[in-house]
Amino acid sequence: MTQYPEIDLPKECDVVVIGGGIHGASSAYYLTKAGMKVVLLEKDTIASHQSGRAWGFVRQQGRDPVEMPLMMACNRIWQGLEKELNADLEWRQGGVLFVARDGSEMAEYEQWIEDTKGFGVETQVLDAKGIAKITPGITTPGVGGIYTPSDGQAEPKKAAPAIAKRASELGAVIAEGCGALSIETQGGAISSVVSERGEIKCKYVICAAGAATHKFVAKLGRRLPQQTTRGTVIRTTPVPDISAAGTLAAGLAFRQRTDGSMNIADEFMTDIDLTLGRFKFARDFAPGLFDNWATFKFHLNKRFFDDLVDRMPGSDASKQPTIGRRTNQAEPYKVRVSNAMANLQKVFPQIKQVGIVDTWAGDIDVTPDAVPVIDQFDNPKHFFVATGFSGHGFAMGPVVGKVLADWITTGQPSITLAGMELSRFEDGSVRRPRSRV
Repeated sequence: MTQYPEIDLPKECDVVVIGGGIHGASSAYYLTKAGMKVVLLEKDTIASHQSGRAWGFVRQQGRDPVEMPLMMACNRIWQGLEKELNADLEWRQGGVLFVARDGSEMAEYEQWIEDTKGFGVETQVLDAKGIAKITPGITTPGVGGIYTPSDGQAEPKKAAPAIAKRASELGAVIAEGCGALSIETQGGAISSVVSERGEIKCKYVICAAGAATHKFVAKLGRRLPQQTTRGTVIRTTPVPDISAAGTLAAGLAFRQRTDGSMNIADEFMTDIDLTLGRFKFARDFAPGLFDNWATFKFHLNKRFFDDLVDRMPGSDASKQPTIGRRTNQAEPYKVRVSNAMANLQKVFPQIKQVGIVDTWAGDIDVTPDAVPVIDQFDNPKHFFVATGFSGHGFAMGPVVGKVLADWITTGQPSITLAGMELSRFEDGSVRRPRSRV
């Protein structure tokens, strides 16, 4: 059982941040840096859920145009973040490369360039020779691809903890093993947050609670369609230098770390664990599910029965529904592991000996259109949400925290958040997802 640090919570602060992933940690950091008194509540440990289990790509390439202003600003933040935090984040600016299997996929990539050309990102269109130059020895250069040299990579297991540590040094209270139970309001505005260790009076709340965010939203009378998919990641033993570019090619996603080891995955493939909760937002997710049917596999496993137990009166989860199961419950899917390792040998057969150092999985919180929700409520006032990053939120973490901090301290977000409003799920303006990554 995890032993959490004992800490005395203040009775009052300016902002309570719910969630200790990279978005919550970044919010706490930038708010504290701006002079606000902040308490961050995390039911487990910092980055113990999806923020510490991501691939580690930091990319502008391939994003929904709605996300581009945020991600371009975040790319600039990442370039100086190690120095700012005085921490090793394993930042490596070697670009991101997508290899097209065929003409249809290449057309899709080229259409993305056309759709985002107004943002000025220097994405290059490559032929097979260009692919081979960036990833020497690749046996599956496809028909070409696209490459954005200013993109990069960082280590998810290090990033959020380093950001939270710096926030703490500046005065933020980081409470691990202490979840939020409820949000209290008075006169149409936030008044306090009730945590497992007591009530904290505050003026603002940022809810960055990952897949649990919809539970807090529902308690405030709004509807946030949110589900999870399970992603599996493998870390290999060090291998000879392949490429500094985070790459998608022929069923393989990989990034090579500076020590030579690789984080790899079975490309776009994720897994859906069936529970009764899957039916709650089934209508919202049906269009995207059918569009991307081939990238999912459904599982009836232990989590179905765990969910039944959690719904029983008297269970720990039923007593504290906003917390549920405290620790990460996602387990790596062995088929994903074997597929990724086989694809690695297929794509780079010159790697003669490679082993597995570690495998892990995480629950990726997703929205029906694969675009996050970053919004402020009108009622209650001063309640902010940052969630639903749909598998590509790690890279956006620092800028999301900065924008939310700017919004609270100045009254306006410093970068446009158009298209990320919660209301799109209520007024019918939501569209089908366009980002696969």
